[in-house]
Amino acid sequence: MKLTPFVNHPQLEAPLSHRPIWELTPTEFYQFQISPLCRGGDVLWALPPTTPGSKTTSCRVNWCMELHDGSRLTEARHARRLIWAKKLMALILCAPADGKVPAPASLLQFQQGFKWLVSWMAIRGIHTPDELDVQAYIQDLPRFIAESKDDDEITVAQGNRALVILPFLWSERRLLTKWGVPTLTENPFRDHGSNHFAKAIATKAQGWTPPLPDEVAVPLFNQVAWWLGEPAEDVIRLLEIVYDPLAGTEIEISTPISKRGARKHVAGVGDQARRMRADRFLAEFTFSVLSGDSQTWHAALSEATETERGGRAKAQVRILFDAVREACALCIQGFSGIRISELLGIQEGFDPKSGLPKGVRIEDSATGLYHVYVLRTILSKTEEGLPREMDWVLGMCPQGSAEEPLPIRALRLLNRLHAPWRARARTNRLMLAGSVGAVLPTQASALGPMNSDSLRQAMKRFISRWVDLSDLPAESKHKIRDDDLVPWRKSKGSVFKTHMLRKSWAQFMFAVDPRLMPAIQLQFHHLSMAMTDTGYIGNNPLLVDDMDSVATQARNQMILEVVLGRSPLAGKMGEQLERATRALADQVKDIPTSDAYNAVVDYCEQAQLPIFFSPYGICMPVQTHEMRCQDEASTPLLLRKQPNARTRQPSLCAGCGCFVLDARHADFWASRYMDNWLAYKRAERSGNVSGYRVIEERAKQAGKLLKRIGVDVVQLDSQVERALNRPGF
Repeated sequence: MKLTPFVNHPQLEAPLSHRPIWELTPTEFYQFQISPLCRGGDVLWALPPTTPGSKTTSCRVNWCMELHDGSRLTEARHARRLIWAKKLMALILCAPADGKVPAPASLLQFQQGFKWLVSWMAIRGIHTPDELDVQAYIQDLPRFIAESKDDDEITVAQGNRALVILPFLWSERRLLTKWGVPTLTENPFRDHGSNHFAKAIATKAQGWTPPLPDEVAVPLFNQVAWWLGEPAEDVIRLLEIVYDPLAGTEIEISTPISKRGARKHVAGVGDQARRMRADRFLAEFTFSVLSGDSQTWHAALSEATETERGGRAKAQVRILFDAVREACALCIQGFSGIRISELLGIQEGFDPKSGLPKGVRIEDSATGLYHVYVLRTILSKTEEGLPREMDWVLGMCPQGSAEEPLPIRALRLLNRLHAPWRARARTNRLMLAGSVGAVLPTQASALGPMNSDSLRQAMKRFISRWVDLSDLPAESKHKIRDDDLVPWRKSKGSVFKTHMLRKSWAQFMFAVDPRLMPAIQLQFHHLSMAMTDTGYIGNNPLLVDDMDSVATQARNQMILEVVLGRSPLAGKMGEQLERATRALADQVKDIPTSDAYNAVVDYCEQAQLPIFFSPYGICMPVQTHEMRCQDEASTPLLLRKQPNARTRQPSLCAGCGCFVLDARHADFWASRYMDNWLAYKRAERSGNVSGYRVIEERAKQAGKLLKRIGVDVVQLDSQVERALNRPGF
């Protein structure tokens, strides 16, 4: 938008110079000159930059800003909100209560502050500042910011931006009231400054950003792994047809004239010859029959119907190309935890010595039993704002295995998918992007690097096209709000955000979902071992943040399910938690799940409950003097900050005062119960149980824990009896 400076200064322009700004009528304010570059009625307010090197875009407030619900502040339904926002900004710029006019370059921060506050007010149906419940706004900000951003990090600076307008609603209250804008009745930051609350928001936000619901993650990752198999190979063969290598080469064609029924001919190199040859080959292309199926996985391509931009067959090739590319991106990010910017920073090509994709190297695990596949890529988000390199573990395989982790295959496939455009590409980045038509760009196109917005939309498109969410229930098994799966089902996955992949990655580090297909289960299992065996969590601070964030989320989720009566706890600490949260359970008994979760988050933050996970249970080292794993290691009380990984084991933890487990750990203890009970019963039948008393105690211990969390142990006993009575036992 072009800005035309006015000649006069706003306070000198007649006939309004004799009137204070807060006494102006709406018509007069519309004509009032806020700065040499704008008037009150303008959609774009701007100040001339005064700081050398500052951007003009930082010196503007665009009142047509898009709010978080997709609407614009200039729409009719936001008229009352726009009026008070403009009046407040005008007072800040032209008649501030403290006499200090903000620097022009700070206007962008004001716009961001208005966007957060007004977006929240619009969702709550609030129109004017006097209706604003400041405490409710601050309390809701961790969730609101986490759900509105497509990122998993909420910094103190972002918290401050969301709070920046609130102090002015109090400091400018006298003139706002005179101007007809009712505002706050008390200072929201009387006891603590805004930075105090911004720090609290950044801390609490760790537990607000949820991972993908299991009900979505399971079909999504299964579909991703499916595309990385034989379908990907078929799609690459299709690309070889579309960009055929025959042009200009000598080929044999059948002819009735030649005695041999064939003659040699130079294949045409023109566009028409290529199109005709490609259409013929595509029409004859046969997709593979996958293992266990009787038919090809995709119907034959048809060229009967022409679309506006090319044959239907070529349009289908584009759709299939997109599917494989997006599956690869989802695989790499979902199985490693890297950010989308780091994913897009991966370089193309292969290392000539190792044959691995560029940036990938193999390290030996600490035990020497495994190969660890490590990716080095550019980390774009750092505290200093400068790019630097960071290592990410992609997976681990046993020494001598011919298998590679799925993300390595994804990197290989991405290199092969983009091969037709690589020679003319304007970048060395692995993922390319160009025209977005119905068919693939020509081989002569000079493609550039893909940007993050395009990849985010592509991932959403993959879910919408290929992941069936139509049969999702209304609510997930571990919900934190009512009807949490309904938006996924109705939008066909468009509520997906890429940071959910990072949270899901960290969640799988705690426990592998047994419903996942074997390849994915193996991948996450090996990745989890790589984290513990090589210490990569400690080497990569970003992974620590992810694990801490999901641990916070899981802790809050566990307490929520306890107070709502969904999941009983076992273990000594579990019994203490149930007693300690009885009052909270009464408080949240009859309120919506989302409000109950808010109350649980506040409780957990105030109690500062530490939490550490394992496949068989949870350690909450509140009573450090009772930590049996640290007793075994003779650790001094002052150093007992977390469980001792070297001495920690199920039998020891089960009797510890810091141990707690719930239904999530039922599978582990059910297997332990049946394995130990079966071994003891076998020894009992043989007439020699002298060396099996410890085995019996383990089975009884597991049985007590299972009963406490509501598992039917009688049914497990029946399975043991059936195993004992099998022929040949």
